Amino acid sequence: MKKKLALLLSVLMVMSVLTGCGTKNQTEAPAENDITNGAVIFDKDGLTVTTAGLDVDPTSEEPAPILWVDVENKGEKDVYLGVTDGSVNGFVTDVLLIEFMMEDGEYYGAENSFGQDAPAGSTVRYALGYYGTSIPGIDISKPGMMEFCFTTAPDEDTWYDYKSEPVTLTLDESVPMVDITGFDGLLWENDQCELVIGEQDYDDWFGPEVYVYLKNKSDHFVGLSPVSAELDGVVCDYVLGGVAAAPGKVAAGFLSFDGEAKELKGFEKLTLNFNFCEGQDMESMDSGTPIDPIVVTYPPQIWGEYENGGMKLEIQPKYNDLITVLTPQDAADGTLFSVSETASMEADSYEGSGWLFNIVVADEERVHELLCNDMSGVEVFAKDADGNYYLYTHPTDVRYARATPEEMERDQAQWTMLCDWAEQMRDKFVEQNDLEYAGFGNSELDMYVARAAWQDGVNYTVSTTEFGPVAGGGVDATRFAEFVLHGYFGDTDATEAPDGEYVVLEFPDEDVRIDFFFAPDAYARVTSGGQETLYQAAMWDDNVSYAEAMQSWYYALAEKAGAKSADESLTPYVGVWAEKIAGRGMVTIEPSVAPGKANISATWPDSAAVMNEWELFGVLEDDGLAYENGNWQVKEYDENGEGWTTDESYEETGYFYLNDAGELCWHDDRGLRDEDSAFIRVN
Repeated sequence: MKKKLALLLSVLMVMSVLTGCGTKNQTEAPAENDITNGAVIFDKDGLTVTTAGLDVDPTSEEPAPILWVDVENKGEKDVYLGVTDGSVNGFVTDVLLIEFMMEDGEYYGAENSFGQDAPAGSTVRYALGYYGTSIPGIDISKPGMMEFCFTTAPDEDTWYDYKSEPVTLTLDESVPMVDITGFDGLLWENDQCELVIGEQDYDDWFGPEVYVYLKNKSDHFVGLSPVSAELDGVVCDYVLGGVAAAPGKVAAGFLSFDGEAKELKGFEKLTLNFNFCEGQDMESMDSGTPIDPIVVTYPPQIWGEYENGGMKLEIQPKYNDLITVLTPQDAADGTLFSVSETASMEADSYEGSGWLFNIVVADEERVHELLCNDMSGVEVFAKDADGNYYLYTHPTDVRYARATPEEMERDQAQWTMLCDWAEQMRDKFVEQNDLEYAGFGNSELDMYVARAAWQDGVNYTVSTTEFGPVAGGGVDATRFAEFVLHGYFGDTDATEAPDGEYVVLEFPDEDVRIDFFFAPDAYARVTSGGQETLYQAAMWDDNVSYAEAMQSWYYALAEKAGAKSADESLTPYVGVWAEKIAGRGMVTIEPSVAPGKANISATWPDSAAVMNEWELFGVLEDDGLAYENGNWQVKEYDENGEGWTTDESYEETGYFYLNDAGELCWHDDRGLRDEDSAFIRVN
């Protein structure tokens, strides 16, 4: 989906330029025709960009070439450096400036954008990389030529107004330029361009879609903007997408369809109506002139549809003929679907040949047992309304097989494609079965938390300075442990350990302790055998920290041990409340996993078809339960119960309090009501 979204961004940019806007100022810049280290490829406004060698993205799972560049600002003013109008091997794509992060000599992440700040006196090494590596039929994994334009501007808002002449870098003259002449699919052409309508695809978000490819044979920019479409007789008056190409270049895009056409699983006949656009640059192309309708026919779209245990697995036509799906009945390990590549199964008879993934159903007890140990090859990814979890299991070795080395080399691309597809099937399974996303970490830290919560016979304590160490056991720690395990804890620099309070989870028999810091950046420190490892967590809930969840666990143990009295401060607020006068508005308040905090949801109808909905997070204060940064939405519903948002705010503030009669009163700071509404408890 990330790659599809990247292409969507390009499509949206194409759509905006095809509707016409003003031209930009062009500025000259030197262009070098090699990448010898130290070659200056841009020099303007005191800013010099120098090549530093071709490489492979050190953080990418797939081989992705990058060009290192050194950006030096010798001037006295801060400058914003942008990069635009990119192409690789004659294929139009988005070129990015990437700044890689390092730790202990290893790259671990990157920040990429269409531009970067270049303060006066600074020298920074960036990489030039690009999107567009997974478009069907396009292979730019080995760059022979890169082209782009640099821009300089005083700030990020105006960088596109100062575009340079194109910079052309010849990297490998033996690499051919991208061409679509040999593509299968309908070819439409005029004296300026060629258009190929490519394969049909399906996306659970976009619905049916079609790839389009354009080869520009002219000396100016051209594009095709879709106007309308008809899919097997279903008329679509709004088509998202389009494609535009620079002179002499090839570009790709995809078309997706709105309305009833979006609900189709596939189609056999497609009629497209385009406007043809041309201009001296991308921004100067107007809305264009209509061309004759283009009619495309496709083979029948035969989906693989499998059911087991009340769940379904739908396989798109393009993959259905390449895989084998087994649906074992009442499997002891809970396997519902087992998916393998058919060709590998036929080429080698060993058990598991060609295996891609299984989808397994498991109850809560089994998931908790799994989380206590290393789960290599197993991922929890979803949960249903009955409390069942769903696991995605996959091989930890390569199961690709063919009869001969020549066949291995020939079909490698197919195997890679199927592996990429298999990675996407978790999201599709969730959407197809209306499940809830659920995931747990399985780091060293996570496994210790899981053992403390669910493994019998584990000796542990939880402590703070408030009551000292309290022995574990005897309380249901599930909600606390699951909150912590929903996060992701990654290694970080041990010198960054914060000051301040923390909650300690300790295992005396194993010489292990974990400190959960209350610091805003969610640090946890594991000390094992005298060796310290500092973790920094990615927060999945901005309202509650992992230390607060551990503090609630601590309080539960302290209450059981008699070291702390039960906290009843939230009890008067917790429950379901109905608006006192007419009972239309409803408020539900539930305790959060953090002490003194609550999750609040509310609804208030404006009419039978219009509903106000709030998701709020309350913090108990002296005068009530206050909230800020709350989410408010207005939703309209049709006769089928389908809803859509018509208004929204993420800045709701206010508070709930109890009046002398014990009624819940709601004060919202926006003043939606003339006076605070009163609610009475219904549950």
